[in-house]
Amino acid sequence: MPSLKTQIAIIAAGPTGLAAAITAAESDMEVMVFEKGAFAGGTANMGMGPFGVESRMQKRLMCGPTKEEAFEVMMNHVHWDVDAQLVHDYFWKSGETIDWLEDMGVEFDRPTKYYPGAYETWHVVKPEDGSEPGPRAASAMTKVMYNHAVELGVKFYLETPAKSIKKDEDGRVCGLIAESASGEVYDVTADAVLICCGGFGNNSEMINKYTEHTDGVDMFGFKIPGITGDGVRMAWEAGAGKSHMEMERVCSNEIPNVGEFVSRTLFSQPSCVIVNRQGYRIIDEEEIKNGAVAANAIARQQNKEAWLIIDDSILKHFRRNGVDMGSSVFRGDFTKQFSTEVVEAAEKYPNTVFIADSLEELAEKIGIDEETFIETIEDYNDGCDCGYDDLFLKNRRYLHPLVGKKFYAMRMSCGAYGSLGGIKVNHKLEVLTDDFKVIPGLYAGGSDVCDLYKGTYCYLLGGNTMGFAVNSGRIAAENMVEYVEELED
Repeated sequence: MPSLKTQIAIIAAGPTGLAAAITAAESDMEVMVFEKGAFAGGTANMGMGPFGVESRMQKRLMCGPTKEEAFEVMMNHVHWDVDAQLVHDYFWKSGETIDWLEDMGVEFDRPTKYYPGAYETWHVVKPEDGSEPGPRAASAMTKVMYNHAVELGVKFYLETPAKSIKKDEDGRVCGLIAESASGEVYDVTADAVLICCGGFGNNSEMINKYTEHTDGVDMFGFKIPGITGDGVRMAWEAGAGKSHMEMERVCSNEIPNVGEFVSRTLFSQPSCVIVNRQGYRIIDEEEIKNGAVAANAIARQQNKEAWLIIDDSILKHFRRNGVDMGSSVFRGDFTKQFSTEVVEAAEKYPNTVFIADSLEELAEKIGIDEETFIETIEDYNDGCDCGYDDLFLKNRRYLHPLVGKKFYAMRMSCGAYGSLGGIKVNHKLEVLTDDFKVIPGLYAGGSDVCDLYKGTYCYLLGGNTMGFAVNSGRIAAENMVEYVEELED
């Protein structure tokens, strides 16, 4: 068994691991990173950019909230049911982290927001090819980070996942065991170890056991290869306590989130009508702009499902006037391709996409209570005609009656960007036991510990999960450096 020795060992080379490796190397630490995959970047390669407040770019463009304003928004959002000092430290570091990434060579498009009324905190990365930012744009950021880490002397062991954490007789973490793709096992000695494996979002067993969802039935999350809870498992085996665990829930269904039936964004407009299996409306449809809030309403329904309904009269309105709300992720006019894509989707996903020539036929195809559904739509149409929704007080600008000759419905359930939580930590990202005792030398960050939202992702402050990943890596590394230096003294 080959032996390796380093000061700091990092498990996984996603945004947390890369940020930690660079931060530690900047303090002249010896750093080794053990990555399960064939390349670095992790889940960030699927995303678009991190959160930041008071970055140079925001100040130059005179946009975004102050740190104090953002902190107040977040703490009101979670009712202080979170590690407030960790949120503070993360927010206060976040703007400087954006500047740090820019100085490294990362190029950002601009700070943006998810929807009107939110804040410009989402620093979307410019794609390498100069195209419009979209899904996977942040892969350009992780590439810059990886190359910079290598320049600083960080040693990467790709396709070499860690298998377990080592502890000495005093209970202090002293390294890890890793195994390469060829089967070679490494006995790694390290003064401090950071776990940042990206959570358990592609582990059905953990999703079913530790969250309120059943994977593939009422949960259709991003299935990112390799994100199977390895870090959480290793931490628990090393004595870590269990923290709150959840899926980073948003609206979704069985249709892949990226690249297929992109014109389905026309369903996710305030002009749609959202009903449950009983045929009743469940929410002010304007809230569909906030995918996490809408997912909460859907998760309360029978089978955790609901249906988004539009008709050809609404499509005609979109062609003439544009959609109710644009998208920061999918940009463009999708009305031209909807007619073709919706037919293809209905054929490929017959339990998710429905087309009918009448409301009665639509109710029958969906399998919802026809009488209640027709009454619901009639009441809704009456409200549209008089410009007042007396049920949920929906904004009159989005009140468009369903009076067309062709009706479309899409079944919605819950999806997730990934999982959140599992490893108990303090604000220094030191791993804790169930009785809140520090495990010396063991740290964790990113989605393995992220407990910021308590069930509802804060869309008001875009980019938060990737922002927490990068900043928690930096915070953890700074504390690891201090810990190692104290050991050596």
